Amino acid sequence: MRALLLLVPTLLAAQELDPRELIRHSAEAIKQFKSYELESVVFIDMQGGPIKTKLELPSKVAVRRPDRMRIESRSQAGSILIVSDGAFTWFYMTPLKKYVKREASGSPEAAVGNSGLLPKNLPDVSKSIKSVRLMREEEISVAGETIACWVIETTYDSINLPEQELAIEDAAQITWISKKDGLNLQTRFSAKLNLPGVDELVKMTQSTQTTALRLDADLPDSMFTFNPPEGAKETEDWTLPGIAKPDLIGKTAPQFQAKALDGSPIDLEALKGKVVLLDFWTTWCAACRKDLPALQKLSQEFHDQGLVVIGVDVAESKETSESFLKTTPITYPIVPIDDNSPLLTALSVNAFPTTVLIDRDGNIAAYEVGAQGDKPLRTALSSLGLK
Repeated sequence: MRALLLLVPTLLAAQELDPRELIRHSAEAIKQFKSYELESVVFIDMQGGPIKTKLELPSKVAVRRPDRMRIESRSQAGSILIVSDGAFTWFYMTPLKKYVKREASGSPEAAVGNSGLLPKNLPDVSKSIKSVRLMREEEISVAGETIACWVIETTYDSINLPEQELAIEDAAQITWISKKDGLNLQTRFSAKLNLPGVDELVKMTQSTQTTALRLDADLPDSMFTFNPPEGAKETEDWTLPGIAKPDLIGKTAPQFQAKALDGSPIDLEALKGKVVLLDFWTTWCAACRKDLPALQKLSQEFHDQGLVVIGVDVAESKETSESFLKTTPITYPIVPIDDNSPLLTALSVNAFPTTVLIDRDGNIAAYEVGAQGDKPLRTALSSLGLK
């Protein structure tokens, strides 16, 4: 009887857990650490009709906030290396022995998104979630350490990817989330794929296992230095296969409403009739800081002609932004946003600074990554009648 009474609080606590919140928080949990080094392996098995594929994809990710990052991923086709030293990000593909150099990316997710290696216009699978349930509690081993986890199952309705001519049926994912720090340590995704040209459904299983994890690790600068391998050549940006500049010119700017640091409302829809210059930046980005004087000057010079400059400070606290602005006076509005803001996704912003120019009709007129300087910015504005 006493044992049963001791068990009751544990059962009640488990019932009070919201598995959807556990999943949501696990996506952000890694951001609580100032640095980390993570190794994982992805196993993919696809069987159906003529498709008989088994892949093993090991990867390493090292991050030292706010601006250092290194990602290494290998496959049978070769490997890719992404390195950011705070000022620039390099993308190197071994099969081509070529690399491109860009402005710094703010996170591993942004860097991978900016690599162009992922399919475009992927649907928001969270909208296809059918159920989420806490299955059990279980211990798993990571690098010899036993870690207690919640095990959560997520099931999905049909997921359609029209641009890839692909439909996903009977999808389910099991996720192991650390009870200690909320980290996603292991997943197993299973589904049936309706592929073009294949007469039967293809059964797919994809498992991801964390094999090593160091949190708040002391990571040296040398880890975040890109040294081109022997024989590697730099190529012009946006030219590597799979890397393409976003096709946004002429398209309608996304809706966006927010409040600036000073409390003033920002609404892109309400700014139609004016020329809007969005500058996506961060205080730690040296290239971003380089453009601020030019943006401030242009904002003042062309304000009466209908120019609205908006600085979009990405993934920084209000205190960090305000402290920086005390030493760098800026009169145009600064809007802080999270790094999971839909605006970043809609405008394919993955590196800083990124400048997006919107014409008076609310359409995207120019899109550039990297510090522009006064002259290029004036040229872009001149094309929209600001002289």
